[in-house]
Amino acid sequence: MKKKIKNIFLGTYVRGFVTLYALFTFVGAVLLMLPISLKEGQELSFIDALFVSVSGMSTTGLSTVVVADVLTRFGQLILAFIIQFGGIGLIMLLAVFWMFTGKNISYKERQFIVTDQNQVKSSKVVKLVRDVLIILFTIEFVMIIVMGFYLYFRGYFEIGESFFQAFFLTISMTANAGFDITGDSLFRYNADYVFQLMAMFLMFTGAVGFWPLVELKDWFIAKRKKEKFQFSLFSKILVYMHVGLWILGAVIVFLIERGNFFIDLSVIEQTFYSLFMSLTTRNAGFATMDIVNFKDATLLLFIVFMFIGSSPNSAGGGIRTTTFLVVLASIFSFSKSRDQVLLHKKAVKPETVMKSIIVIVVATFVVVTSTFMILAFDNITFKESLFEVASAFGTTGLSLGVTAGLNSFSKFVLIITMFIGRIGIVALLLFMQGHKKAQKIKYPEINLIVG
Repeated sequence: MKKKIKNIFLGTYVRGFVTLYALFTFVGAVLLMLPISLKEGQELSFIDALFVSVSGMSTTGLSTVVVADVLTRFGQLILAFIIQFGGIGLIMLLAVFWMFTGKNISYKERQFIVTDQNQVKSSKVVKLVRDVLIILFTIEFVMIIVMGFYLYFRGYFEIGESFFQAFFLTISMTANAGFDITGDSLFRYNADYVFQLMAMFLMFTGAVGFWPLVELKDWFIAKRKKEKFQFSLFSKILVYMHVGLWILGAVIVFLIERGNFFIDLSVIEQTFYSLFMSLTTRNAGFATMDIVNFKDATLLLFIVFMFIGSSPNSAGGGIRTTTFLVVLASIFSFSKSRDQVLLHKKAVKPETVMKSIIVIVVATFVVVTSTFMILAFDNITFKESLFEVASAFGTTGLSLGVTAGLNSFSKFVLIITMFIGRIGIVALLLFMQGHKKAQKIKYPEINLIVG
């Protein structure tokens, strides 16, 4: 019996990876419920503590409570560390501990890192871990200093509060978490374009993917040494897709809302609102205005963007930009009667195409099922339910303001959805699959009419 239970939770690399994250969220929930984490007179039920912990670990930002009102400084620090671990990857931080203690990272541990970072192979994965952490921690340290002084000299907060706000927001923005400790997201900065530029820089850094950041570092080193350096096709695709969807989304939001929510705003205000909202829907979850007032067409665009999510091997969730790109390329190739799916004059492996299609199908099933379950057992509209679920699956954190009023069942549905969004569809399927068994029998093929 004991061996059977161990096999269910630790039988494969993927199962160990999923179990570790599940345990981490439970520990986080317990820490958030400690008296030292809660302000005087405040209570936090286990379901709410678990919701906030999973939301932090998955870098979502949805919350059933107002963090600024419920959590003490200690509780906010706990939440910040949960967000940091979830955004960078718990396994990556364990890898740092292994490296600092001089421990050789075994094949099994490398496979954990590969699973956590959505990699194909384990070669150079240790270098990836080291470079990513150096880059992200350097960016966070610099931005905490810059943002802290900026908030103080602009008169937003006193010096101590300015730096704590900068500390929390920098982690939350880089991890694309969407949590804040003021209770109003970024509404107070809706006319502060310098602050918004800092926020967008951090959100972009966390969502574009770790590989482009590492290669950018290698490019700088090569330039300094006057050596040639060529960015990989993978990094180029991540950057092109991320920037392309960002600009496309901003243009669509600008055109739809210029006669609605933006009607009394200047062109500069409209541009910044459009750019910020297009980027934040791709996983960050921060808002500089009340999105409830947007048109349904804009909200539908946000749902699609939250579903797509950010780059693979980043702090974000969703089906990932590369999955979306491969499926689009597959459709185009089919319409042109091509035998191969092409990207930049390179053929995509058939198994990658199949995996992308499976990810979209299963992700759609997860979103539809979660939406149905909430609609069946809670009293909110279809639009509100679908938006919350898409935000949870995409680990975005944007909300139409109904999260706190959900019943316990709906909260649990969103907890599961956020968890799936963090670990990814592929990891979910591999967790259920267990050990891969060789298929000894070949069955006769049939042809079905489809489409």
